Amino acid sequence: MLASKHTPWRRLQGISFGMYSAEELKKLSVKSITNPRYVDYLGNPSANGLYDLALGPADSKEVCATCVQDFNNCSGHLGHIDLPLTVYNPFLFDKLYLLLRGSCLSCHMLTCPRAAIYLLISQLRVLEVGALQAVYELERILSRFLEETGDPSAFEIQEELEEYTSKILQNNLLGSQGTHVKNVCESRSKLVAQFWKTHMAAKQCPHCKTGRSVVRKEHNSKLIITYPATVHKKSDQEGTELPEGVPEAPGIDKAQMGKRGYLTPSSAQEHLFAIWKNEGFFLNYLFSGLDDIGPESSFNPSMFFLDFIVVPPSRYRPVNRLGDQMFTNGQTVNLQAVMKDAVLIRKLLALMAQEQKLPCEMTELTIDKENDSSVAIDRSFLGLLPGPSLTDKLYNIWIRLQSHVNIVFDSEMDKLMLEKYPGIRQILEKKEGLFRKHMMGKRVDYAARSVICPDMYINTNEIGIPMVFATKLTYPQPVTPWNVQELRQAVINGPNVHPGASMVINEDGSRTALSSVDAAQREAVAKQLLTPATGAPKPQGTKVVCRHVKNGDILLLNRQPTLHRPSIQAHRARILPEEKVLRLHYANCKAYNADFDGDEMNAHFPQSELGRAEAYVLACTDQQYLVPKDGQPLAGLIQDHMVSGANMTIRGCFFTREQYMELVYRGLTDKVGRVKLFPPAILKPFPLWTGKQVVSTLLINIIPEDYAPLNLSGKAKIGSKAWVKEKPRPIPDFDPDSMCESQVIIREGELLCGVLDKAHYGSSAYGLVHCCYEIYGGETSGRVLTCLARLFTAYLQLYRGFTLGVEDILVKPNADVVRQRIIEESTQCGPQAVKAALSLPETASCDEIQGKWQDAHLSKDQRDFNMIDMKFKEEVNHYSNEINKACMPLGLHRQFPENNLQMMVQSGAKGSTVNTMQISCLLGQIELEGRRPPLMASGKSLPCFEPYEFTPRAGGFVTGRFLTGIRPPEFFFHCMAGREGLVDTAVKTSRSGYLQRCIIKHLEGLVIQYDLTVRDSDGSVVQFLYGEDGLDIPKTQFLQPKQFPFLAGNYEVIMKSKHLHEVLSRADPQKVLGHIKAIKKWHHKHSGALLRKGAFLSFSQKIQAAVKALNLKGSIQNGRSPETQQMLQMWYDLDEESRWKYQKRAAPCPDPSLSVWRPDIYFASVSETFEKKIDDFSQEWAAQAERSYKKSELSLDRLRTLLQLKWQRSLCDPGEAVGLLAAQSIGEPSTQMTLNTFHFAGRGEMNVTLGIPRLREILMVASANIKTPMMSVPVFDTKKALKKVKSLKKRLTRVCLGEVLQKVDIQESFCMGEKRNKFQVYELRFQFLPHAYYQQEKCLRPEDILHFMETRFFKLLMEAIKKKKNKASAFRNVNSRRATQKDLNDTEDSGRSQREEERDEEEEGNIVDAEAEEGDADASDTKRKEKQEEEVDYESEEEGEEEEEEEVQEEGNIKGDGVHQGHEPDEEEHLGLEEEESSQKPPRRHSRPQGAEAIKRRIQAVRESYSFIEDYQYDTEESLWCQVTVKLPLMKINFDMSSLVVSLAHKAIVYTTKGITRCLLNETTNSKNEKELVLNTEGINLPELFKYSEILDLRRLYSNDIHAMANTYGIEAALRVIEKEIKDVFAVYGIAVDPRHLSLVADYMCFEGVYKPLNRFGIQSSSSPLQQMTFETSFQFLKQATMMGSHDELKSPSACLVVGKVVKGGTGLFELKQPLR
Repeated sequence: MLASKHTPWRRLQGISFGMYSAEELKKLSVKSITNPRYVDYLGNPSANGLYDLALGPADSKEVCATCVQDFNNCSGHLGHIDLPLTVYNPFLFDKLYLLLRGSCLSCHMLTCPRAAIYLLISQLRVLEVGALQAVYELERILSRFLEETGDPSAFEIQEELEEYTSKILQNNLLGSQGTHVKNVCESRSKLVAQFWKTHMAAKQCPHCKTGRSVVRKEHNSKLIITYPATVHKKSDQEGTELPEGVPEAPGIDKAQMGKRGYLTPSSAQEHLFAIWKNEGFFLNYLFSGLDDIGPESSFNPSMFFLDFIVVPPSRYRPVNRLGDQMFTNGQTVNLQAVMKDAVLIRKLLALMAQEQKLPCEMTELTIDKENDSSVAIDRSFLGLLPGPSLTDKLYNIWIRLQSHVNIVFDSEMDKLMLEKYPGIRQILEKKEGLFRKHMMGKRVDYAARSVICPDMYINTNEIGIPMVFATKLTYPQPVTPWNVQELRQAVINGPNVHPGASMVINEDGSRTALSSVDAAQREAVAKQLLTPATGAPKPQGTKVVCRHVKNGDILLLNRQPTLHRPSIQAHRARILPEEKVLRLHYANCKAYNADFDGDEMNAHFPQSELGRAEAYVLACTDQQYLVPKDGQPLAGLIQDHMVSGANMTIRGCFFTREQYMELVYRGLTDKVGRVKLFPPAILKPFPLWTGKQVVSTLLINIIPEDYAPLNLSGKAKIGSKAWVKEKPRPIPDFDPDSMCESQVIIREGELLCGVLDKAHYGSSAYGLVHCCYEIYGGETSGRVLTCLARLFTAYLQLYRGFTLGVEDILVKPNADVVRQRIIEESTQCGPQAVKAALSLPETASCDEIQGKWQDAHLSKDQRDFNMIDMKFKEEVNHYSNEINKACMPLGLHRQFPENNLQMMVQSGAKGSTVNTMQISCLLGQIELEGRRPPLMASGKSLPCFEPYEFTPRAGGFVTGRFLTGIRPPEFFFHCMAGREGLVDTAVKTSRSGYLQRCIIKHLEGLVIQYDLTVRDSDGSVVQFLYGEDGLDIPKTQFLQPKQFPFLAGNYEVIMKSKHLHEVLSRADPQKVLGHIKAIKKWHHKHSGALLRKGAFLSFSQKIQAAVKALNLKGSIQNGRSPETQQMLQMWYDLDEESRWKYQKRAAPCPDPSLSVWRPDIYFASVSETFEKKIDDFSQEWAAQAERSYKKSELSLDRLRTLLQLKWQRSLCDPGEAVGLLAAQSIGEPSTQMTLNTFHFAGRGEMNVTLGIPRLREILMVASANIKTPMMSVPVFDTKKALKKVKSLKKRLTRVCLGEVLQKVDIQESFCMGEKRNKFQVYELRFQFLPHAYYQQEKCLRPEDILHFMETRFFKLLMEAIKKKKNKASAFRNVNSRRATQKDLNDTEDSGRSQREEERDEEEEGNIVDAEAEEGDADASDTKRKEKQEEEVDYESEEEGEEEEEEEVQEEGNIKGDGVHQGHEPDEEEHLGLEEEESSQKPPRRHSRPQGAEAIKRRIQAVRESYSFIEDYQYDTEESLWCQVTVKLPLMKINFDMSSLVVSLAHKAIVYTTKGITRCLLNETTNSKNEKELVLNTEGINLPELFKYSEILDLRRLYSNDIHAMANTYGIEAALRVIEKEIKDVFAVYGIAVDPRHLSLVADYMCFEGVYKPLNRFGIQSSSSPLQQMTFETSFQFLKQATMMGSHDELKSPSACLVVGKVVKGGTGLFELKQPLR
């Protein structure tokens, strides 16, 4: 404590990343570790071992040998392990590999063009000053220069670029702070990555013309090199020019040409030094992070290699003792493995030195060991090493050493070792890693966790604390003369008696624990609380007493999962001595999503006055009444209170004086002072008060003294129809709603009419509590809730019990008869439904229908089957509605309000109409994943039904009800649905949790600044006004026109609470009002929404005729005719005045006032929509005032000012972390979305992705190819368009061969060839459907199909057969034995490696739907599968090659058909396949009677083009069939030809428009309520639709593919699409999310001008490396930051948390500076 008083005040400014050089590490290291055993037999650290005391003590018993301090004070020292041979640095191995690949091994230069190098250097230099524009400028300069000069030298290029670069660097205004922004970081990393990707491939060297040498890496531990077959002669002359100091870098020996060899690290190192010699000036830029910070800072290429390994201090890898066993740390084990290898290698080298068998490059490494080589060397260890000769043994153990070093860094790098301990990477990454477990979140003190139970007597903003916690949680309170009395008593009470204390902290920081047994000690301490301590330095400050929690202290409560801001709120403590658990008020349940079935909650006790103040004022439950998601209330009464409240406020509920007083008292237990009462409602025979009066009494007593009481008109949840017992007699002007119990009217705090229910004190908007919150603030609304809860509890307990009996669910006998009759009818509806779905004739017999149904069920395309399902559902729904009408609500024995169940449902206490229906009527249709229970292969849904049974109950329609019970099969169906719900809940939590984490980590830095802009933590502006209007969502609730009358009604209160007079006296709205007037004037003038004409346009229109008359001659210049040029000239010649005339007429509309006048400074600067709402309302108001007989005291402009003030008060406060709020508001509702709400398409509709999968597609993956792409375009409402759109639909629909095939007959036989070859012969006959069948739907003729068969299908068939064959043989090979290490090394040849390389590149570059590794379980499963497949992948290489080509080929075919057949013929042409095909083949004439000659030629052509076709025939008349004989050599395996042909036929596409699979015409109603046709397509091809501008209204085209929209219409359009798509996903589930959140997320995703995902590829552009590291793949980002030499300014929240700074947001946004004088 003393020390800290004198330390100077420091603050962390930033963190830079870099690497120590070898020399620095050698200096830092205190010991070379050589002993592989780290403890001796007694368990003490052995000397020179990994737990040597020089590295610092490993536990509290020892003392450090270096600095002689104990465990608490010594922070540890580094050691190192010397390696006998150089190894690659695993950290930089992949970059080293790329460097070797991209350089020439004989002349040691990079093989990329010089231009690329100089361009990159210049670009990186201009980015250092943040000049983004210059990057593109440089590219342009270079390309122009290269065009002009044919083959410039490197020097010329450098000159050219240098000129521009230096100009930029001199004019730099921003200085260095311009560089730490998103766009610059993104651009820099993109340029470097681009360079690595494009220019680091092996190619021929441009300098010395040596061929490419192939380098490949294996298991991340060795490099294998294939030398080029020829070396150009020039190389040997170049070698001689090296200065003598450098050992001449090894060129390529003649002997090695064309061979493969193993590239040892030492030779790689020599080569690298040579490259650095030549290219250092450039490579230093690429590896800017690895500079030594020395005077001549240049990167040292030896970084790529390790000569020794650093050993971290012992205290960071402690020994775990479990009982008497010792478990060492994984890091220690990994280091130990390296040391064991080092010892072996040293022995081996000594042996080899003795036998003089060292390979040449090793000699200098072992000179020092020569002297002791005379000693006889133990050769026994050689048996442990693999390899025949000593040299081989050396190489093998060298590789083993390399892989052990790799494991120290990253245990994933070695795929072959099984028992692994975590490496450095594993310690940092994932959820259990250092970043996420110990920096982003920590375990804390002063916290309590317990089960919660309900308590309706405490206040809503309180939390009941049991005594156990009250005596443990303490608060450090400084002693002052004012509180010394209280604290003395606390000290005397001691740690175990409640208001006590546990400890006293003295002025010098020493602590005195209070003894629980020794009362004398406590008294002694208590007496000295105010007397200062004695001692030489007079200590400053006071003593501090750690006192127990007491009533009224503030605690932060939290329930996990903490999904949104209300999951942590501040409550006041209420100590409940007898209790054992935390007690929570019912009203807070919804905010925490808590129930009392065993939930636990955490309480945290803030330990500073600042923390307490923020908790009391900002985080208190009273202030958290509205949820930021959409501004709806969260707190509200539930269940019993609703029933009680509704019953109490019904007409006819009376209380005597005693009862009235008792209830009022129970409601207002904690009110101090007089209670205002109402006179009784009924005076004779004795005074009675109504239930409404009791509530009114509460209200007027709760509302603060000096405010006017509340005025409110609203609706109750229970509708007006529910109260009608019998129809009233008709009376003229009778309004059933006036004075009805569903109309709630409160005047001056008195409830005059209406029943209070969920709509008023539940968590619902615009109710009584919400209105109190809006007008009087949170404290009052909290009190209203508390008091109502107490009142309703008392009423229910004292005067009115509540129960539920069988008679509440019984149905009257006659209704039951009706129900039985309808159920009988429903059993007959099956055949009808199937007929309707498959459009069969009425006369069809049952067997026929069943057959069709079976076909639909078993066919590959499930559309028809889905259609049957839907029709069944429709039929069955109709019947269940009928039953419900018969039984509910009039068929019940008791009616509402006597019926208790109905009372619960109607008042919103619990249950819904569905529950009552299932009890009293029927369970209805059971659904699984959005459809009826599936059929088994046998056609039954359960074994107890017939196959394809028609009765609805076989399809899961349950006609039973809970009242009378359900049958076993029905029960089984019911259980299926129940199980589905459970599985779903378990699955979706991880999905939505990961989604939310991704959004939060990206948006965490977005905060509203003091200029009302939303900026990221690096200062880049995301929105100029939050949500486009700057309003805070919870405050906007009463800015809707519907709520204006309420505001007007409570004008005085609002005026007083918002200090309207003060505001008006200071504000000067004149400027803004003038501006608004100007806008209105302009709109009035330009009322038609015509396109605005510019000044020059109107001028040229005026003089056009005159210029035409001149008949100017002359040529067109710059694309302008002589007339145009003449006009331009005349315009330039006009004088100022006449030009001004034209300009005045074309004046643009003034900007909206929000963009000109800042709304927080200039009063009355509101958005245009709000301005319009105010105008409309004031007109209504004025009209109403004229009509009404009573003059309103509120004048019009006072009303306007009130609304404008309300608007200005609703602006979002600076410091609000809007990014987090947006992320929570999308993440929290996503947990409620059930995962599998599929929308299964029948024939007439589209399939759409919904729910979390769609959200992931939009936000996390930003995938370019989404699952269900679609476009929709309205059709023009003209006769011509409506006629043509049918043929257009036909033309856009894709046709598969399977759709036009009627049947395929296959005959299989067997024959012998002449050389005893065995053959299988298949005779395939394809029968096509007659043309009439598909004429309407498809754009095809039989000839086209036949042609397709001949030209494409047979080829596809052959490829499929071949593939089957290859697969089979591959399987047989693999099964024989598992690949071993040796095979891995021998069998991989360079071809494979090349492919593997490309694959590696791909993996880094492409942004697939890469699930982050830590995302959820299913991702890691897929990874595991991939790994297993990889392991098997080695042996079937040779076949694999062909196979892959085939696959590519076939993919090409299926995709490429679009290219062949996807033509778009015009209207007049016959829709054939001629135009496109004609380029490839001579056109076929469509003369029907072809000559015999032609037929023969055609058959011949088919037989010649395919080797395997024996014979071919086709239908020469109608083209309706073709027959082909296929002859194949007998294969070892047998496969089913028919299934192969059928599946191919379904895949093969005869005709398609690229990208579009099918087309639908749907009728919808547009915004003006007119019917219109809309063309919907599955699949996307925008340019195709643009051709039909006369049929389709292309201005209203919409597509759900965001990339397509961005590429076609630009990024602003894509923004709107993102917003709309997210909104639509939520709308399906009926969840409302405020558009401001969505617009913020969309703006953020498109911030860089492209649509980027919120995953680890999107976070690469973040300017804070720490933010990237705490998200995912920490090691990757750490590596990148180190190589680029990144710097973190510590502005982002993640970075602040990692280093323990206060986050720059909320109350941390500003600094408080105190005046010192």
